[in-house]
Amino acid sequence: MAWEDGARGIGTLIKRYRESLPMTQHELSAAAGISVGALRDLEQGRTRSPRWETVEELTAALGLGPDQRAKLARAFRAAAPRAARRREPSAPHPRGVRIDILGPLMVSRDGRQLALGSVRQRAVLGLMALQASSSVHRDSLIDLLWGERPPSSAVAEVQGYISRLRKLLGDGPARAGQAALVTTAGGCCYCLNTSPDHLDLAVFEQVIRQARAAAARPDPGAACEQYEQALGLWRGDVAVDVDLLRGHPAAIEATRRRSAAVLEYAEAAAVAGGCPRVLPHLGALCAAEPLNEPAHAWLMTALAATGQQAAALQVFTDMRRRLEGGLGISPSAILSQAHVNVLRQQGPT
Repeated sequence: MAWEDGARGIGTLIKRYRESLPMTQHELSAAAGISVGALRDLEQGRTRSPRWETVEELTAALGLGPDQRAKLARAFRAAAPRAARRREPSAPHPRGVRIDILGPLMVSRDGRQLALGSVRQRAVLGLMALQASSSVHRDSLIDLLWGERPPSSAVAEVQGYISRLRKLLGDGPARAGQAALVTTAGGCCYCLNTSPDHLDLAVFEQVIRQARAAAARPDPGAACEQYEQALGLWRGDVAVDVDLLRGHPAAIEATRRRSAAVLEYAEAAAVAGGCPRVLPHLGALCAAEPLNEPAHAWLMTALAATGQQAAALQVFTDMRRRLEGGLGISPSAILSQAHVNVLRQQGPT
């Protein structure tokens, strides 16, 4: 079955990446915070419905790049439909259209996943989802799809993609009194009219606003819960399986907002006296951005707050080596202060 092939594919890729480093199963399981048995079952294909959270933790521990992450995401998509049913066998199907962009691009209607068509049609939908509720000019779509040398049929092809997406997502209104999901403005601009009912990115932004409001009250405990909920919506890199969107400013901006949320979560956790659940998010951010000094400073703080002083000091040692050896610079004030705080067993200043 396809879902079984997807599950086995994830395990095969994890094993291949681990052995290329090289790392033992014990080393990788310790770095990712999972049991050796769970890793062994995954690599040997005995885990039929892997959780994306586990895959993300392994991805961060392995320090995988965008291409490797994309391959894992494609394997997960093959396993995801059955995995979702196994996790929630009696859950009612959500009504209406749902677009998920925070990870592999997926669209479902009434709980059933839809086929999204060609590579370029997926890219059109992905960009509209990233810029939801604002207009996307047809020229921007042409640039995305063909770059500086579009074919003479580019306008007609874009119009065709929009027409098919409108049919796929439904010609009717998103809900009574609102515009259809896909609308055209001025004949050359297109808009995806979404709300948290339709788009996971909209949910993320809504919950992040709630988290910031809780932090400002201040209620750091509630803020931590909201940040955890928001970041839990991410199933991998944004639109990870849409190669045409890789490096696009809209995708970069969504990733930046995720990174900012992780750092805000770390600050709220520090005020709350420590929150172990922030560690996987910080670890993944540091793996993705190995020279991000604020992220590494907060990782040190979070590790120390959970009693892992030795690990926190190792983060500083590794970061200093990268900075001095690769760039010829010393750690910044924020990283150095975090190091001093860990040595003195103090919180952030």
